[in-house]
Amino acid sequence: MKLLDVSDFVRERKKGQRRSDLFRRENLETWLLYFPPGDVQRMHSHPSDRTYYVITGRGTMKGLNESHELSPGKIISIPAHEYYEGSNPYDEPMVLLGNSCKPTPEDLARAGGKRNEIDAATGKRIVYQHGGGRDEGQIVD
Repeated sequence: MKLLDVSDFVRERKKGQRRSDLFRRENLETWLLYFPPGDVQRMHSHPSDRTYYVITGRGTMKGLNESHELSPGKIISIPAHEYYEGSNPYDEPMVLLGNSCKPTPEDLARAGGKRNEIDAATGKRIVYQHGGGRDEGQIVD
């Protein structure tokens, strides 16, 4: 077993750091996402299901055809391959607790990579083979 205090991670995060990993197991990851006021995470998808639980603050989670208001105590589930965008249009920081299982080889093959984003200029899909690094993305479709 391992016990952590989430508030320690929020206090100790580096400036500009959105994600802080808490646990990485063979088939399960748990992390914190920190959204300062005004922050927007680009529309993207992952090859595995995700859940986000709101610890503090408020924000919005948008899909291609829907939008949900987030506040403390709310939890949202995002299916694999579904595009979404997290944002914080409010004056206080928002902190989310995220969980995901590791994608299967079939899930990765279907997605074409570990993460997909939508290019704002063209509306086309950008596929990342090894994470979200800007230099690794290839526009497809």
